[in-house]
Order: sequence, then C-alpha cells, then structure tokens
Amino acid sequence: MSVGLGLAFINIGIDHFINPVWYEPIVPEILPSAYFWVLLSGLFEVLFGLMLIIPKTRTISSIGIVWMLVALYWANFNMWYNDIPLNDTQYDDVWHIVRLLIQIILIFTIAWIGQITPFKGKEKLIEMMDVFKGRITSSGFQSGDRIVVGTWDESRFGKFADIMWARPDGHRTLIAPSKDIAEYVDEMYSFDEILIQEIDVEQNGDEMKVSCEMMELEFVWNRGWKIPFKRSLLFIATVELFFAKLFFSTRTHGVTRNNRKEWYAIDRVSKIIKANAIISGQSAGQISPMKEPCKFGFSEAPKKPSSCEVRTHIL
Repeated sequence: MSVGLGLAFINIGIDHFINPVWYEPIVPEILPSAYFWVLLSGLFEVLFGLMLIIPKTRTISSIGIVWMLVALYWANFNMWYNDIPLNDTQYDDVWHIVRLLIQIILIFTIAWIGQITPFKGKEKLIEMMDVFKGRITSSGFQSGDRIVVGTWDESRFGKFADIMWARPDGHRTLIAPSKDIAEYVDEMYSFDEILIQEIDVEQNGDEMKVSCEMMELEFVWNRGWKIPFKRSLLFIATVELFFAKLFFSTRTHGVTRNNRKEWYAIDRVSKIIKANAIISGQSAGQISPMKEPCKFGFSEAPKKPSSCEVRTHIL
C-alpha cells in the first residue's frame, strides 16, 4: 500500500508541473503567484511520495504528508467556500463533503502506514524509559501563587504525589514525600527550595483534595475532553507539540535539566472550575490564570487552570 500511495503522490506531483493551469484557480488569492504555489506543492508531493516508498524514511514522510494534506485543504476549502469552478465544472456541496471525507480517510491511512497515530505499537526503547501515569493539575491564584500538583498512580516510585509551587516573587519550591523522589525531580527541574513532607491525596471523581504540612489544596474540574486514540512519541514531539504550543502555551516534548528527553502524552484535558489554596494558614484567594511563568522546566503549565490525565515518558 505504501508503494501504491507513494507512486500516486509522485504522479499527482508531476502533474502539477505538466498541467499547473488546472490547479491555479483554487489557490487562495491571498497567496501571491498561484503558479509558484502549484509548483511548490507538486515538488513536496513528489518528494514525500518517494520517501513514503523507502522504508527508512516512511515515518518522516507520513508526518510530512499529513501536514501537507492539512495545508492543501485550504485550497479545497477555498474552492468550496467561493464556489470556484474547476475545468468549467461547478460542484455542489455533496461533492465537496465527499472530498473532505476522502481527505480525512487518506490522512488516517497515511498515519497507519507510517505508524505515527493512532496505530503506533510498542515504543522503541520503552524498557529504558521511566514512565509515570497519573494526573497533572495546575492553577494560579489571586495572590500570585502558582501551583502544579502531580498525582501519580504508576511510577518507578509507586504511587505518590508531589507539589511544585511558584510564589509571587518567583521563588520555586518542590514539596516531595521522600528524599529519593525529591532528588529525582530536582535533577530534572529547577527549584530554589526543596521540602520533604507527607502529601495526602483524596480524589472522588472530578474533585481532589491535596494536603501537606505547608498547604491545603482543593480542585474541582469538569469532564473535559478525551483524546480517543494513541499517539506515538514521535507524533507527540512534532505535531502535538505544535498544537500544544499554539493553544495552551505548553510543550509536550523537551530536554530536562539533566539532559534527559521527556514526552507528555495527554489523554484527557479538563478545565478547573473551582480551586482553593491555603498556604501556611493563609488563603491564596480566588482561582486565576497563570499570568507569570513558573520556570520549573522546559514546559510551562497551561495558563488557564487545568487538570490533565497524562503519561510521562522519560529517557
């Protein structure tokens, strides 16, 4: 199938050079020189088609083709929205809807061929990775305090919770339940202070209470939305990284302070609708977006208070 689709892309790409006039009418007017964009898209179709045929470049090609198909749909949508005839033929809405469905099916087929998503099998080097499965809950408060709580159901340390706290003046504190956990986290992230305190967690559905000697926290979140398919770490480090940065100002992949690679595979995103924080006996005030960065590591928490089911992979 990869060879057949690769040849098909090559054939279509070559046709862009042989018959560019046929494609030019649907290029959005905002782009200068429709002829140039037709040739450029043809070049990428030939290139990605060749790479799809070669096993060693198939995965990279699949990512490129998926993005290319998404970008090229702008031209298809332009044709639909502005009712542009093609070859003197005017197409109705049903034709455009069918074309969109075919485009979506093609994207998933290419993803399946390249094993990028949602069809990825066992990750390479998974035996060498530290995998943490649980939830990351984060919120800012009226006082200027920013708090990130990790509650981990599965990890190399078993079940535990830790708290990362950025004060209004930027002072960063890690609260961990043991010295081993504190040292592990401190090697990867940056803190000005480390406290070893017992952390108790009570979670009942979409509500969670977290308490330690320093603070008492309460979070309530909505059902949110679940990502209904697996994604490979390569997908998370490329495509998903782009959208996470665009919509949430976060990063799903990066390098830790001790030069370890880390991936955040988000399985569900929920909005926090209620949060309370009592820090050293004082209320932190109302829930608030994180107006200032926490600067714990390569990724910031979402600006809007959120609770995410997550699988963290560390190599």
